[in-house]
Amino acid sequence: MVAKEDLDPTARSTAGTVAVVFARVLVPLWLAMAAVLKLIDLSPAHLPAAMIKWCGALDVDLMFVLRLSIAFELIVAGVMVLLPPLARWVGVAMLTAFIPVLIGDIALGAGSCGCFGAINVSPWVTIVMDVTFLFGLLVFGRREPRLALTRSLPTSWVLCAGAWSLLSVVVAFGLPAPAPAAPADPGAASGSAPPALPAEGYYMPRYEEWIGQDFRRLDIASWTLNLPDDIDMGPQYVIFFRKDCEHCHELMEVFFSGSLEQATTAIAVPERGGFPTEKVQPFVCTECRVAELPAGIDWFFQTPVLVRLTDGLVECAAEVEATAPECLNW
Repeated sequence: MVAKEDLDPTARSTAGTVAVVFARVLVPLWLAMAAVLKLIDLSPAHLPAAMIKWCGALDVDLMFVLRLSIAFELIVAGVMVLLPPLARWVGVAMLTAFIPVLIGDIALGAGSCGCFGAINVSPWVTIVMDVTFLFGLLVFGRREPRLALTRSLPTSWVLCAGAWSLLSVVVAFGLPAPAPAAPADPGAASGSAPPALPAEGYYMPRYEEWIGQDFRRLDIASWTLNLPDDIDMGPQYVIFFRKDCEHCHELMEVFFSGSLEQATTAIAVPERGGFPTEKVQPFVCTECRVAELPAGIDWFFQTPVLVRLTDGLVECAAEVEATAPECLNW
């Protein structure tokens, strides 16, 4: 059976126009917008939650992954505009690669896909858009006017695409990350100047490396403001919590409210821009000593985090369930 557009020149022309709009306008603009917004923010916290989880498990530098993703998106956007014969399949490959990551975000219950930096966009919205664009490239793209890469393109276009790709890499990897702010009380943790905050602006805890270590000597303790002087005396607990974390509130309400058998320090973990002002949970651990980490850093703690100490040595450290927390010995 012959398709209608194969017989009707007008229909064929319309289908071709739609294909060109998808391949050389809509999808490149979508990719470029995502790259620029991530470039403005340069915060690994806005990577997709699934990607953060995978990279954390593999001990991969999150800032490198962020910069690489920005470079790829910029390169693909430029290639789709400047090299029409490659536009359709380059776009298909890029959008196809996004879909498993977005499915992972949805499975993890992420509120934002991180595709657009600090602008929160549901992974459901993004996956619908990506599938729509993918469908458009696959279906309408068949009607796109065919061009031979070597015969139909001026050499200047190919050179421009190469220059754009090089510039994309230079910008993505050359733009400096926002400088982390220095702690307001640099000697609060140990009586001396703390180590420099992470140069790349984020910290990924490796709890297994804490075990058996003197908590006070860990970098995270040195960065903590108002850490108690007696943290290395006897059995104690440390709780890393976020002020808007419902599970943190539940953990404290069940196990750390009222009179405490062992000294407990609750360390508040801020977002990069500071502590939240909305949805703040009541602080029910009235006998907890309260400390905090400085803002200006992406702290990758999946709170609540519970640490058990004996004479300052870390016996257990883990991200815990609120109702059956690991590391609790009572």
